[in-house]
Amino acid sequence: MEIEGKSNGPEKGVLYLCATPIGNLQDITLRALECLKEADLIAVENIEHSRKLLSHYGIGTPLISYRESNRGKKSRIILERLRQGAKVVLISDAGMPAISDPGYYLVHLLLEEKIPFTVLPGPSAALTALIISGYPVKRFVFWGFLSRKKGELRKELEAIAREDKTVVLYESPHRLKATLTEMAEILKDRQLAVCRELTKKFEEVHRGNAGQLLNFFLQEPPRGEITLVISPLSHPRKSLLDIREECEKSLLEAIKKGNTPTEAVKKVAKNLSLKRNEVYEVLMKLKR
Repeated sequence: MEIEGKSNGPEKGVLYLCATPIGNLQDITLRALECLKEADLIAVENIEHSRKLLSHYGIGTPLISYRESNRGKKSRIILERLRQGAKVVLISDAGMPAISDPGYYLVHLLLEEKIPFTVLPGPSAALTALIISGYPVKRFVFWGFLSRKKGELRKELEAIAREDKTVVLYESPHRLKATLTEMAEILKDRQLAVCRELTKKFEEVHRGNAGQLLNFFLQEPPRGEITLVISPLSHPRKSLLDIREECEKSLLEAIKKGNTPTEAVKKVAKNLSLKRNEVYEVLMKLKR
């Protein structure tokens, strides 16, 4: 078991993974602003993009570019600054760093080097879209960006088609129509929500099946940041009248195996997707 903390050697710096607004610049925490102002260095995906946010709050901390194409070289620079005791903040263009961006690579290196890091929570496009979609949030999965290769994309969508949890994924506006075309064939009438420009002035959420949404976006080309939310696979609930015989048989088998009546009712209800009181009524009739 590993426990993060101070070592006996020279004190190392700390990396802060800091969430930034996904649209509205006011969606930033006071803690994040304080951390950005006090930092010795801020690692950003796009310097010009991040400078808009930092300038808005009067933050002049030195910046370093850190993106997928230069993560190897820039990680070494960041690690060296941290070894020297610097306070470094990592931010993405929007939302939480390390989610669908190279931040995860840096975190992996920090774990290897035993350099401390922490997370400053805040905005997340995935969670914002999940909630605004109106689909169940009790269980969900995040797929990030789907594959650009058509064969791999179809395999991923076929897996999503079997998913009984709400699915959240990211998509770029220029690929949305192609993705919806594949979804219309594979997901059929599965309901989904296309969430666009979340927290911004022109925030929009369009709901429907993939075919309906495709027809809409063929007329209205999508623009801006997009998050897709796919409703969970729903299994039609069986009627007790349809499976009474199966229910009776399953109850008898469970009791013969040594289950108590209560245990048998619980197991059969779960296996047949029935309510426990329904299965209990069948058990009472069997007893009579």
